[in-house]
Amino acid sequence: MLAHALLAKQAGCSLIGSLLGDFVRGAPPAHYPLAWRHGIRLHRRIDRFVDTHPASACSVQRLPTELRRWARVALDVYYDHLLSRDWPRYCATPLPQFASTVYRALDEHRHALPPDLVRFADFMTARDLLAAYRDPEVIAEVLVRLAGRCRRPSTLAHTFPFLEQADAGLGGDLAQLYPATLRFARGEVAARQLRPAA
Repeated sequence: MLAHALLAKQAGCSLIGSLLGDFVRGAPPAHYPLAWRHGIRLHRRIDRFVDTHPASACSVQRLPTELRRWARVALDVYYDHLLSRDWPRYCATPLPQFASTVYRALDEHRHALPPDLVRFADFMTARDLLAAYRDPEVIAEVLVRLAGRCRRPSTLAHTFPFLEQADAGLGGDLAQLYPATLRFARGEVAARQLRPAA
């Protein structure tokens, strides 16, 4: 969530559209603004880019074999932890200020958002979750919550200690992955002449 929000800002794409990417299945609804629909599609292209990047594959290999089926979900969360912890490396705007901007945007458009995103946005804002991602205990809690939402048994609730053990390596992976992903996102925006509205 944090990485997608920052990528949207730095690539010049719709913040709301980017955040909708995890909450919309299938074709983006036709009644959404064009910028939102572009943001949803960009979110999906970013996910595919990350999943096939060598640094991401390296991160998966840092985890025990029995945890790798759910590794990419766990890594998405842990990358947000690393991003928030090393925030000045990636963004000049202070994290609390950036997080507030995201919360305000979601609240401004809550009437048009799917119920699942509205509920998550309310929870995220109440907990100041984007800034709280710096806290390892919060990351462990998020992984447990995600495990509880899975329809099939998952290893997510047990993954945090192994992520923490691999912290230095994962930080190095993200230091390669984020700039590459940002270049990709900017290229996609430029190629499609996407507009950053809301």
